Amino acid sequence: MTVTYIQHVHTAGRLGTLRLLTIWKGGVVKGIWRDLLLYLILYAGISITYRLGFRDEGIKSGFERFCVFMDKFDEYIPLGFILGFYVTQVVNRWWTQVMTIPWLDTLCMNLASYMPGVRMKNTRRLITRWAMLANILTLRRVSTSVVKRFPTYQHLVETGLMTEKEMKKLEQLDNTTEGLHATAWYPIQWAQVILRKAKENGSITSDLLFQELQQNLQDISSGNGTLLMYAWVNIPLVYTQLVTIAVHVYFFVTLFSRQYLNPTPHNRGDGGEFWPVPAGTP
Repeated sequence: MTVTYIQHVHTAGRLGTLRLLTIWKGGVVKGIWRDLLLYLILYAGISITYRLGFRDEGIKSGFERFCVFMDKFDEYIPLGFILGFYVTQVVNRWWTQVMTIPWLDTLCMNLASYMPGVRMKNTRRLITRWAMLANILTLRRVSTSVVKRFPTYQHLVETGLMTEKEMKKLEQLDNTTEGLHATAWYPIQWAQVILRKAKENGSITSDLLFQELQQNLQDISSGNGTLLMYAWVNIPLVYTQLVTIAVHVYFFVTLFSRQYLNPTPHNRGDGGEFWPVPAGTP
């Protein structure tokens, strides 16, 4: 989840940036507090059992050797490399998706410049509405917030983004594709047809201007397609599983390798045997 927090940074004092650590929504504490609490409980339970529960010196000594072994074993888990590569991929995917979201500003400004006048006002609005509808149809497949806002085509009709006739066309296309394929390109096609008609009746005076407007529509359609591809094609499951296993194994190992050990001092006799030194012996 992306949470805007930069407005709190420039007004912060010397210790004001610590306020960022208290942001709950979208913060790291919200994401890990359950796992962290479970880890602390297990760590404390093992530590208490070691200090108070192991009365037999053989069991206690064996546990201490096991902890020393685990301390050497965790060096063989390349957690930093695995997490570094994985986090890099996740952040790159996130930022690429943000930069891919189509904006209608360029299309709207070009429509106002290349198709001016009151006579073309409704055409400009129609093309803009269809381009916006294409974006909404794409985001309904990507964002849960958008699909909650527009759960059905009827909601799009009620907000004025689509007409009843257009809704029937989209529903017919959904039936044809059995709902398995995205239909966000359909409104872009409608807009392209309107542009072609405007070129034929002389409302667009130049082939270059017509090509520019068509390219604006294609850029919007291409951006929507890229967003859908990121939603369909995830990071390979095997790598996600590898990272999950590596992290859980690492912290399982640290439950023992990071224990503070308090071994019982021993003396060695002439025959090679060991016996514990009584507590308080100088």
